[in-house]
Amino acid sequence: MENRIYLDHAATSWPKPPELSASFAAACVNLTANSGRSGYRESVESARVIFDAREALCAILGVADSENIIFTRGCTEGLNLILRGLLKPGDRVGVSPLEHNSVMRPLRRLVQERNIIAETLPAGLDGQLDFGLCRKIVQERRFNLICVAHASNVNGVIQDLTALRAVFAEVPLLVDAAQTAGVLPLNIEQEEIDFLCCSAHKGLLGPTGVGIAYLSPLYELAPLYDGGTGSHSESYEQPLFRPDRYESGTMNIHGIAAFQGVLSGFAERGLLGEKTLRLTQTLIEELSKLQGVRVFSPKNAPALCVSFNINGLRPEETALRLEQDHGILCRPGLHCSPAAHHHLGTLPDGTVRLAPGWGTTDEQIETALRAVSTIAKEAKH
Repeated sequence: MENRIYLDHAATSWPKPPELSASFAAACVNLTANSGRSGYRESVESARVIFDAREALCAILGVADSENIIFTRGCTEGLNLILRGLLKPGDRVGVSPLEHNSVMRPLRRLVQERNIIAETLPAGLDGQLDFGLCRKIVQERRFNLICVAHASNVNGVIQDLTALRAVFAEVPLLVDAAQTAGVLPLNIEQEEIDFLCCSAHKGLLGPTGVGIAYLSPLYELAPLYDGGTGSHSESYEQPLFRPDRYESGTMNIHGIAAFQGVLSGFAERGLLGEKTLRLTQTLIEELSKLQGVRVFSPKNAPALCVSFNINGLRPEETALRLEQDHGILCRPGLHCSPAAHHHLGTLPDGTVRLAPGWGTTDEQIETALRAVSTIAKEAKH
């Protein structure tokens, strides 16, 4: 990607830290055995790598016991595990208006299959939850789960988890941290988060195909699927203990090993939020000054990405111009979040999203701003 500017970190991080490829290559050569399936050295080493990755995630996410960290194929699988494993017929779920389809589609299926009730919580124009109105509705009806994207993948809005927990004090809380793990501070147990899902490949800078689900020990969920775990192999019944209960089948040992290598460098790199928030704020402030440009991210609150449109151009036309004329890579369209675009009033076309992240420089942001300004001026003629 020489001479190209990558501003699609909300989709996946790039470039990856060098320890990812080094750890992956070493795992492909040396970790030849399935973890937990035997007692010889290679199998034990595979299990050790997975254990070390769990322990590293505990330190990053504020979890005491690593058995409550479940590895999945991605954030989406973790969300499905929790929603399908927890919710009973007739349950009521409260969601923010900015939820991704990884939440909305499983909920829609559960509405059809189990007659659950999915209710959108009140929020402002940019999708920030209105906690005053939330206090009123929680007094009127009982919720069985609150599910919220910690940060929107459309306009970057960050929800206040402390305020959310205070309003819904007695309700289980599921946090979709796909956009914030590795970016913003998270302390699951201190913040009284019952369930949290994220992926390895975004702010945690890991590989695709690896996800994390935190499951509170206070709740027993049905597994998403059953199968071999390498434990209690004499029984036809799924093990009841964690993490085996939720990790049937062969683990993605090479992907997790690559992830563990990246996590080993986390302390040195630190969280990405301070820089990301600053760069995004610059984008929001400067884009808002341009004639013919409409910004859908909050101007007076922190955001992790910015969504905008140029008058007279469809989002995909703007993105194509940014790439072809200026070498800027971004994402146009609905971003798999039609609920968010319904709330923001940007259906059916969606928006253009610029998402800075690890490796993004101030100079790249300035280049992007000049590019949008040029395209907006040309669109007027």
